[in-house]
Amino acid sequence: MLLKQVVAVVTGLSGLSAAIDCSVKELQQYNFEAFKGVHSVISLKDTPPSQTNVTWYFGICEPIKDGTDNCPKNSDICGITSIILDKDPKSTVVSEIVGFNTNLQKTYTPFTKEGKNKDEDGVTISYTGVNWGENLVDAELKFVCAQKSDKEDTLDKFKLEKWDGNKLVVSVRTKTACITADKDKKKPDDKKDPKDPEKPDNGESWGWFTWIFIFLVLFLSIYIIGGAWFQYNKGNAIDFQSALREVLENFVELLKGIPSFSREIIEKFTGHGNRGEYSAV
Repeated sequence: MLLKQVVAVVTGLSGLSAAIDCSVKELQQYNFEAFKGVHSVISLKDTPPSQTNVTWYFGICEPIKDGTDNCPKNSDICGITSIILDKDPKSTVVSEIVGFNTNLQKTYTPFTKEGKNKDEDGVTISYTGVNWGENLVDAELKFVCAQKSDKEDTLDKFKLEKWDGNKLVVSVRTKTACITADKDKKKPDDKKDPKDPEKPDNGESWGWFTWIFIFLVLFLSIYIIGGAWFQYNKGNAIDFQSALREVLENFVELLKGIPSFSREIIEKFTGHGNRGEYSAV
């Protein structure tokens, strides 16, 4: 008879650390926010007359959502082992549930390991002595800094290295595990900057039109207020408010005359103007 008993996970509190927290000081030099979300890796094995599906979920910077494939509430890591009877997905029995609660103590260990062709940099997040029924299990998540030689389709995908009922070991190659300057850190929903990131912004992003508009507004403000003050000091107005109104009226009249003035200038230079009542002799 196939195993039908569901082994529930009893998770204890070993510390006060919350989730795989991307804000902890040990992760500040990386860009884990860009990897935020729930990721998974699936291992499917033929176990005639059935199949065994082991799926692991990992909550990066946030806990695994409630109801995700029977995962315990508030889990950082969750492993579900299912037995698929007669290879029919509808005939599935859950045999194991392994959960690592968000409140468990974690250790963050940066590493630099000498390789044959390149250095391997990154950080390992470890869980030790987590209660799983009568057993204690460990977990090790290894985040490796992606290199230029890595293929794009292999990045940001977890790889199950080991799970023997006592220890879980997974790895993932990702650019978020590379040491990153604060100015270069971006979230998944950030828009790509069309400008060269190395080129400083010296105000050029405003554009010349914006600067011309600002100077024009300043000039007009000085002209109107200065003109009103001049009229008031000369005694041509009863008060400053009436002087300001007079200047504004003159300014409006000036604006109204600009189109006809411009037309006369254009006609003068193009020779299409009206020669009036004079006629050729």
